[in-house]
Amino acid sequence: MNYYIFIRPLIGAFTGYVTNWIAVKMMFRPLKPIKIGNFKLPFTPGLIPRNKERLAISIGNTISNDLLSEETLKNSLLSENIKDKISENISIFLNSLSKNDTAISEIISSYVGDDIYKSQLDTIKNKITISIYNTILEAHLGDIVANQIAIAANEKMKNPLLGLFGGKSIVSSISSNIATKIDEYILTNGEILINEMVEKEINKYTSKTIDSVYNDIKKSDININDILMNLYEKIILDKLPILLNTINISQIITDKINSMDVLEVEKLILTIMKKELNALINLGAVIGFLLGLLNLLF
Repeated sequence: MNYYIFIRPLIGAFTGYVTNWIAVKMMFRPLKPIKIGNFKLPFTPGLIPRNKERLAISIGNTISNDLLSEETLKNSLLSENIKDKISENISIFLNSLSKNDTAISEIISSYVGDDIYKSQLDTIKNKITISIYNTILEAHLGDIVANQIAIAANEKMKNPLLGLFGGKSIVSSISSNIATKIDEYILTNGEILINEMVEKEINKYTSKTIDSVYNDIKKSDININDILMNLYEKIILDKLPILLNTINISQIITDKINSMDVLEVEKLILTIMKKELNALINLGAVIGFLLGLLNLLF
């Protein structure tokens, strides 16, 4: 058997393999331009180092516009599969609340610290107090009470005999005096009294345990799971576009790639495309071998 006929195909295979291997390597190498005097060798630096910035922008735009676009994320996050998983996790979480005997105040303090918790609680208490106090002042509670007293008294004094003794003027004088006294009392003591009541109600609520609050809600026939799921869908539909514009995925990816060393970029690309690049090199050997066989026919 004449083995020499395989020399050309083998040389073609070797040439195709080496050529594609060099082409793949030249994607990343050399890392820096090679100069001989003032002359820079062509194809240096490699394709990736030379076009890293443009590559970063291209990858960022592709991921942002195609892979992580607003429509894609909405479809994914609102898919029945995802919603079922979220609903399941919410149910698990809510069931855990029924076994949690920790007070609300303790949980809040554990997240923000005692000092911040007390400070914020005082701020909330004062705001509620001032709001109620101002509302009462604007309502002229003294006039309202005095007016109701006057109406009730006048109903009782419809007897003509009582009218002879100046009943209406007496009622008017008394009601006016009552209005003044009530307004004075509110101005002097109203804010203190309201503050005490607000503090009492806030302490009453914050001292409750998680399980007691959860059980109270369950007794009211409020479906927390449905409420939270509706809230989730509303956030995705209404806030996702704002969130994406704020995050700017394209710019984040572009900046990340630009901040990476060329060797890191090479490692990243090889991790993703190692099999494909090796297949390309091997394909060069196959094509070279086939071309070598064709040369034997001519």
